[in-house]
Amino acid sequence: MAINYRFRILIILLLALLIVLLSGNVAAQGPASNREIVRFGNDITVAENEVVKDVTAIAGSVTISNNAHVTGDAVAVGGDVTLKTGAKVDGDVTAVGGKISQDKDVMIGGNAVTVTGDIDIIQGMRQWGFWGLLGRIYLINAAFYSLFMIAIAIIGVALMLIMPSFMQSISIAINREPLKSFTWGVGGAISFLLLVILTSGSLLGNLLIPIAALIVGLVELVGINAISLFLGEKALKNNTSPILQLLLGVIVIGVITLIPVVGVLVFLVLTLFGFGGVLTSPLMTEQTKFFWHNKPQLTPSKPIEDPRQEVI
Repeated sequence: MAINYRFRILIILLLALLIVLLSGNVAAQGPASNREIVRFGNDITVAENEVVKDVTAIAGSVTISNNAHVTGDAVAVGGDVTLKTGAKVDGDVTAVGGKISQDKDVMIGGNAVTVTGDIDIIQGMRQWGFWGLLGRIYLINAAFYSLFMIAIAIIGVALMLIMPSFMQSISIAINREPLKSFTWGVGGAISFLLLVILTSGSLLGNLLIPIAALIVGLVELVGINAISLFLGEKALKNNTSPILQLLLGVIVIGVITLIPVVGVLVFLVLTLFGFGGVLTSPLMTEQTKFFWHNKPQLTPSKPIEDPRQEVI
C-alpha cells in the first residue's frame, strides 16, 4: 500500500517535471495563438475570445471562457475542466481526479477523458494544493528518516560497547585512505548488484542472494555507524567519549538527510565510504591475512614406487 502510494506520487512529480521541460516556462510568452499556460497549485482561466495553444493545471482547475479557443489540449490534474458557451478545444480535454463540465455550443476536436476513482494523491492535491501536498510528503519522510537515524544511533552505541576497537579501526581506515574506502565501497555495491543480476531466478541465486543481502546489510549498518564516528571525531576533541562522537555524527548525517534530494545523495555517498571502510579496516585486513597465511596446507604424498622396478 505504501509502495503504491509513493509510486503514484512519483508519477505525478515526473508528469509535472515533464510538462515544465516540454513547455520551457511555466507560462510561455509569445503570440496569443502559440501561448502555453502551465500552473502548479492554481486555477487557470482562459479569457473570453482568447486564443492559446495548450492549457495544463497541476493541482488546479481549468476554465475556458465564452468563445475562447484552445488550439491544443486542456488538462487538469487534480481539478476540473469547465468549458463555457462557445468554447473550443481542438485537441483533447482531460480531467484527472476531477470532472468535465460543458455548456452549450462547445466544440472538442479530440477526446474528452475523465480519470476518476479513489486516487489518494489527487485528492490530496485538490485539498492542499501541489506545494502543500509536497510539504506533507516531506514531513512524513522526515519523520521516517528521524526514526531510522534513532535506530542507527541505538545500534551504534551497542557496537561501540561490544567492539570499540573494530569501530575505531574502520574510522582510522576512512581517515587514512578515504579514496580507497570509497572505491572499495563502490566495488562492493557493484559486486552485489552483479550477483543479483547474474543469479536471479536460479537455484543458486535463491540460495546466495538472501545470504549476500544479509551480509551487505550488516556491513552497511556497521559502516554508517563507523562513518558517524569518523565525523564525530572530526568535530569533537580526541579526549571526548567515542560514544558521544558517534552520536554527534549520527545527528549530522540525520540533519543532512533531511535536505530534499541532496540529502539522500549525500547519505548514499557516506554509506559507500562506510561500506568500504569496513572492508579496508586494519582489523579486517589482518584477520583476512591471518586466514590466508594459516589455512591448512595439503602435504604432498610420496610417489608410489612400482614394485616391478628393477633394483640396480
